[in-house]
Amino acid sequence: MAGVLQEKKRNVTLADIAREVGVSQALVGKVLGSCSGNIRVSKKTAAIIEEAAKRLNYRPNLSARILSGQKSKLLGVLIDTQPPPVRFRTLAFIDKYAVANGYRILIGEAHDSIDSLYQHYQNFMQYNADGVICLAHDYPDQADRLRELFQNVNNIVFIEKPALDNAVWVDVDREQATFELTSHLLEQHKRVGLIAENPAYYTIQQRLTGYKRAFQEHNMKENPSLIHVIRNRENSLEERMLRIAEEFVLPAGLDAVIAPNDLSAAYLMRALLKHNVRIPETIAVAGFDNEPFAESLYPSLTTIDDNNEQIGKAAVQLLLERLGPTPVSGPKSIRVVPRVIHRESA
Repeated sequence: MAGVLQEKKRNVTLADIAREVGVSQALVGKVLGSCSGNIRVSKKTAAIIEEAAKRLNYRPNLSARILSGQKSKLLGVLIDTQPPPVRFRTLAFIDKYAVANGYRILIGEAHDSIDSLYQHYQNFMQYNADGVICLAHDYPDQADRLRELFQNVNNIVFIEKPALDNAVWVDVDREQATFELTSHLLEQHKRVGLIAENPAYYTIQQRLTGYKRAFQEHNMKENPSLIHVIRNRENSLEERMLRIAEEFVLPAGLDAVIAPNDLSAAYLMRALLKHNVRIPETIAVAGFDNEPFAESLYPSLTTIDDNNEQIGKAAVQLLLERLGPTPVSGPKSIRVVPRVIHRESA
């Protein structure tokens, strides 16, 4: 034991642990997953080996695992370098459920580039990652390139429906969530507006569809003048929301409005208060994403929570099904419905 502990500068090997416990190296390899075979080991002996490995700070040799035909226990995650903050919450839960299943994650980042994301995917494969979860792919002008590069990739799960056939994805049903929020507002208000980002994006299309469906369900005629699409992004977010308040919300006579996200909603509330508008008495305001600060605003902000934990859990579940001993093939999705968080602002 003393000899092993004194050799701190070198990596602890299976042989070191075998000497420490007094068993064969093959038995240690069987317990720690670096070799296969029909060696039988009792739960008591396995526990002793695992305790010794932990105490001696044993680190598995990834190359040895791969050469022995085992999985690397690594998962790649692709994410945009400039995502909405809510994406990082999803990433945290992907990591949580990956670790719970004995995996670690590698992260590849790119911005508005399917080619760069695919390069990261190839890097993951060079590191023998078992599979990949992709949070960045909704680039409207690059759908053909996405199909060209990822159509035949079988070990990847997408967050949101991708522009691919036979894909596996987590279906985040923002249409239903927007429908529920709009319906809630229409129960108390008549002129409910929506501020939307670029409708070329799939997630924005979902919001618009859910918003319009709520009007239909309430037997109200759809009014395009109640929808404002943000075209100019040159100014700061605060300046944009002030302009939208003065050029859209107030002139349109809205009595409720849904902002693109919680930060936009906060700036919009600030702009309306400058015009002595009472919230929610005169105009109700709601957002998206359920950011941590939303509850601390005054009035506290009604919003939509993506259910990030369920998204992360579903993504890992789908990927592990693809990587299992009897892999699931063909298209598949798990539906996650974001939930409306009712607070004081609407």
